[in-house]
Amino acid sequence: MKFYVINPTYQSRGGEKQSLSKARLKSFSLATATAIGCISIASSATAASFSFSFAFGSFGSGNGQFSFPIGIAVGSGGNIYVADSNNNRVQVFNDRGVSQSTFGSFGSGNGQFLDPSGIAVDSGGNIHVTDAGNNRVQVFNSSGVFQSTFGSSGSGNGQFQSPYGIAVDSGGNIYVTDISNHRVQVFDPSGVFQSTFGTPGSGNGQFLDPTGIAVDSGGNIYVADTSSSRVQVFNPSGVFQFAFGSFGSGNGQFFLPYGIAVGSGGNIYVADTFNNRVQVFDPSGVFQSTFGSFGTGNGQFNNPTGIAVGSGGNIYVTDASNHRVQVFSPTSQPPVSTPEPSGIIGLGILGGGLVVRRLAKRG
Repeated sequence: MKFYVINPTYQSRGGEKQSLSKARLKSFSLATATAIGCISIASSATAASFSFSFAFGSFGSGNGQFSFPIGIAVGSGGNIYVADSNNNRVQVFNDRGVSQSTFGSFGSGNGQFLDPSGIAVDSGGNIHVTDAGNNRVQVFNSSGVFQSTFGSSGSGNGQFQSPYGIAVDSGGNIYVTDISNHRVQVFDPSGVFQSTFGTPGSGNGQFLDPTGIAVDSGGNIYVADTSSSRVQVFNPSGVFQFAFGSFGSGNGQFFLPYGIAVGSGGNIYVADTFNNRVQVFDPSGVFQSTFGSFGTGNGQFNNPTGIAVGSGGNIYVTDASNHRVQVFSPTSQPPVSTPEPSGIIGLGILGGGLVVRRLAKRG
């Protein structure tokens, strides 16, 4: 069983693209975490803050255990749905993180998975899963019974090359990030192709390996443009509105952001995966606060990947390489800190742009 992970390359000072092997990537992540230091909550005096509430899961294949959990969603009843990628299944938990059920197995048949990545639950309780290795989306009812599938391998309308993130709007329309085709595709509730937006590139409305996606109550679309280390926002028609973020480790900067979610108040939550933190922004993309650092303790991360917002403003994060889910609750008082200056000041790493050319399989 394989887990899809990024295979970063970066631009060296001499201009030559260099690849980071898995071993070098691990040491690079540790080195950057050490150089940057533990990232603590830092925000303006009025920004919301979050505290660790509880965690669940450990490494393994039993019920309630994970092998690189990726996507996460929270249903209207509070149940938590996790794409357990290397175990090729979906697990369902109650609001306290107690295992309820599981469905899926390794394979390419209906109801089987090859590296499930993204997950979304619609208003009727139907569960939508991006089956990345099979280049399709599968839909299940609220009991985890297979209902339908759409998509195949390719670059045409309705085809995918590593579908990753998925979101469903209030009308049931389905939005999928198509990583290696560098675009977002939109489908109706039956999985019939409707439209697409995005082309390869770093300009406004272009993507380099888009991953996480979210849709707010007004139909606006938020995309984690991973290899460009930014978030792009589009109107309901897929027309570019604005972007925020750049490569780095400062407040408001990103190092390969994967997950994104939008709260009921419009705040934007981003899993800043290789900075091992979550960042919070207001609806205009202005930095508010951050929490998390590299590690295995409560509130620490090793590649936070998926993120969801539940009732009461709780934040749910898949801590992929720690094989667990962590839950954070909003605190009543904002953190005490020095207000950020109007300009974002951050620490650049490697001195050049980081790009992810494709998903590689970890064997």
